[in-house]
Amino acid sequence: MADTINRVADQNTTGWVGWIYFAGILMLVRSVFQGFFGIVALSKNTFYLVTQQQLAVFDFSAWGWIHIILAIILLTGGFSLFSGGLWGRIVATFGTALSLVANLIFLPAYPVWSIAAIIIDILVLYALLVHGDETRIRA
Repeated sequence: MADTINRVADQNTTGWVGWIYFAGILMLVRSVFQGFFGIVALSKNTFYLVTQQQLAVFDFSAWGWIHIILAIILLTGGFSLFSGGLWGRIVATFGTALSLVANLIFLPAYPVWSIAAIIIDILVLYALLVHGDETRIRA
């Protein structure tokens, strides 16, 4: 019986499953950075450079809590993605789409980095949206 399940799983999975796991790893790494940025914003409010043309309209404590909450969401979404859960795919898709938009915005400032990140985001989005069910078969 287990041999039959393994053969079915091997027939229904493609190489794109690796990109889904890559998205999960990116979510876990990103959650660590988001948590770090949140703790820094809460503990040391001179770390971030604030100018006349600032982008953030929050104070440092709100900015820190936003990053910490985002870190928790990314952490749970990343683990859900590894287990083949739909919720992890939704969080990963939303986060990757936001990353793609952010890299489009920063294209004039960092063209090489932005283009590389946009290509990775497109590949991850394709893997999540088209081949996302394959992780459930493998898990």
